[in-house]
Amino acid sequence: MDEKPRSNTEVGRADVFTAVNNYLLLIFCGSCVLSSMYIQQLFLAVGQYRSGIGVSALVGIMLPLGLVARRFGGGLRRQLCVQRPRLARSVYVVLATLAVVVVVDQIYLINQQFMPVPEDYLRSVSELKPEGAWAFAVTFVGLCLLVPAAEEMVFRGFVQRIFARNMGGVLAFVLAGIVFGAVHLNPHLLVSIGFFGIYLGFVFYASGNLSYTVMAHAVFNTIALLQLTFTDVLEASEPPFYLQDVRMFVVAVVLLVYLLVRIKRGGPETEPPRDAGAP
Repeated sequence: MDEKPRSNTEVGRADVFTAVNNYLLLIFCGSCVLSSMYIQQLFLAVGQYRSGIGVSALVGIMLPLGLVARRFGGGLRRQLCVQRPRLARSVYVVLATLAVVVVVDQIYLINQQFMPVPEDYLRSVSELKPEGAWAFAVTFVGLCLLVPAAEEMVFRGFVQRIFARNMGGVLAFVLAGIVFGAVHLNPHLLVSIGFFGIYLGFVFYASGNLSYTVMAHAVFNTIALLQLTFTDVLEASEPPFYLQDVRMFVVAVVLLVYLLVRIKRGGPETEPPRDAGAP
């Protein structure tokens, strides 16, 4: 006798990307991002910008996307391709992200020659600088844990996979990365953050596991937070030490290329949920 499905979510609703119109999903993802920005502005208006970072990511993005994804076969983890990461690949991803930091900061430095950083942006970043252990902990949870999880859910877990269903996988992660950069709404960050988004898209494309992109995003944001904590953004006159010698940049690029090959070699670790009605 054939085994019966364990729940009705396994019958006819296996894949959120098949069951729901992809254009509607994109609109829904966009509305989640906008709601997150709106919540963050509300916290900013009451002088709680630091707390708003984590709350906006959790309430504006993670909860609504999670509620949608978990209604389909396999639940949230299967729909968003979340699996326990492998140790070796995790090391490659962390090292590759460190190399990406060097490349991204170099792009940002070059971009400043053509598009100076707005003073209001520098002031807003400076105000985020944590003073004391509690402020650092709140900022770390929001910026380095909740924001990476939320943004990877929407940009890689949903947007990139929607694009991949309608175009080639490479074009999908490049386009999703550009959208990721554009959504940050700072023209002087478009190229550098867009590059970082493309890198994250490649990691997801190569591994098929959202855990690695969340990990990479968390490492990247943690380094940014440490730089913010121990430097003065408004008075910084010299670039970071790793940008003061071109040889370090060259080493970072070579290392990044090698690590991307190693990450790709492992192949995808997850299989997408079956289409609804598939045998």
